[in-house]
Amino acid sequence: MLRDRIGHDFDAVVIDTDERRQGGQVQLTDPAVIAKCDGSPLPLGQRVRVRLTQADPGTREVRFALALA
Repeated sequence: MLRDRIGHDFDAVVIDTDERRQGGQVQLTDPAVIAKCDGSPLPLGQRVRVRLTQADPGTREVRFALALA
């Protein structure tokens, strides 16, 4: 579903952080997707803008990065 949208930005909410790896997990507003997100600092519970960096249907891996303002 997201494979053709690599490089696009999405609205999301940070639902988990991992300071050791400088990232965490986000939940997109639309479409409803939960995925890993790279970037630091990720403000837990806050709305952020993220960019899709990976969407591999074969491995079912989806990854985002914190989008620059």
